[in-house]
Amino acid sequence: MKKALFVTALALLCIFSFGQTIQKGSLMGIHVVVLKAGVSTQDYVNFCRTKWIPAFEKAYPGAKAYLLQSARGIDSGSIGIIMMFKSEADRNKYWTTTGVMTAAGQAASKKMADAIGKDEKFEDFSAPDKYNDWVIQ
Repeated sequence: MKKALFVTALALLCIFSFGQTIQKGSLMGIHVVVLKAGVSTQDYVNFCRTKWIPAFEKAYPGAKAYLLQSARGIDSGSIGIIMMFKSEADRNKYWTTTGVMTAAGQAASKKMADAIGKDEKFEDFSAPDKYNDWVIQ
């Protein structure tokens, strides 16, 4: 719980520090990433900046992604990703309420095939996906 709150606080700080505004009704998905053993944080950061985030934003029109890195505190060194959608309805075009991809989500995911195939090199997908979706009030 503390980790999720810390990542959320860091996420909001990150967004505000870039002069972005968060609109009421927007949806923010926050995912904590578990790296595979032997993967350096810097390698993953470089991958996200050059491959994953550009592919995500191209495949999911109107969505934005931001990379987070914990600077201090109990989870110092943790990595996270924020995925922003204009609304909960926009997110629901791609995933059902149970987290299963819709046909539109599968089509978008195929557009990211190059980036998604390479993320398996960095991320430990055997670990449970730790995420929360937040609707801005």
